[in-house]
Amino acid sequence: MKKIILASAMLAATVGVTAVNAAPYVGASVGVTVNSSTNAVGGNPGVFRGIPVKVFAGYGSMLSQAFYLAGELTGTLGTGEISTSNNMKTSYGFGLSVLPGVMLNDNAMAYARVGYVKSRFSSLNSMVNGAQFGLGLQTSVTQNMDVRGEYAYTDYANVGSVRSPRADEYTLGLVYKID
Repeated sequence: MKKIILASAMLAATVGVTAVNAAPYVGASVGVTVNSSTNAVGGNPGVFRGIPVKVFAGYGSMLSQAFYLAGELTGTLGTGEISTSNNMKTSYGFGLSVLPGVMLNDNAMAYARVGYVKSRFSSLNSMVNGAQFGLGLQTSVTQNMDVRGEYAYTDYANVGSVRSPRADEYTLGLVYKID
């Protein structure tokens, strides 16, 4: 019985803290992605450079005065082509991430991204799973609007004759915090 009471008290305290500081947010970003592999169709390495257009929605909370934690859903609506070779083009996808962060000052935060993505490799006619890791900086522009810059690395599963597909992505986005 003591354990149940203690667990209930801890849960109530946690819910109370997150409810005060928690906030949903939405946003959009654009950037540059470079998809590559060590061995693509025909034994030649493949490379694709494109411009992804993304939207995202999340829910984040300050865990303390300096530490932040958020969960985020991301959707890649489309990817414009800069250059391509050997079937590495991705077109759309979605992802789920956890974003732990550290406040650098009252208006700026450094954060990491750890997540799962599923992307459409259009030239291979296949949806491919991947693990994503990233680093970013986010700063306030107004009370409800932030700007974020991010680098994300995605390690995809092998697909067909393509071995070790991966993506390096650099994005710049706007975040709107909903009150």
